Amino acid sequence: MPHGLQRGLRLAETLLLAILLLVMIGVAVAQIVARNAFGTGFVWGEDLVQVAVLWITMLGATAAAGTDSHIRIDLVSRFADRKFRALAMRVTALFTAVLCACLAWYSIEFIRWDYLDGTPGFGVVPAWVCETIIPVAAAVIAIRYVGHAIWPNTDPQE
Repeated sequence: MPHGLQRGLRLAETLLLAILLLVMIGVAVAQIVARNAFGTGFVWGEDLVQVAVLWITMLGATAAAGTDSHIRIDLVSRFADRKFRALAMRVTALFTAVLCACLAWYSIEFIRWDYLDGTPGFGVVPAWVCETIIPVAAAVIAIRYVGHAIWPNTDPQE
């Protein structure tokens, strides 16, 4: 992927994460103030915060996948030679890509059921709209790990 495009995507992810975090914190604080000061609150406030947590989690996972910085237990990178380390990283990345592709595929069925059932999300926004981040983020992670399988970072310090 061209360096400029990669930087642009990283900036967009960071910006979206920051906006979501600010909205989530703002709604949560407004809920607390409204409840304590006025004995009321937004009916949809808690649901919005829950959806924001889901979106932040999934977007954070895509960002971590972009830099291959997910948490890992990795003895191979410490003790194996460079050639075996590259093979192990390719296999691990490919396995991760397959798992995330499966998550993307099967989460579409989950969303379809929420669409058919008319499951409420928050306010007038249905749950299926809130859940669309799951297959999208899982697919992005899968694609990024296919890239890591093709071009592994064999030096864990990089």
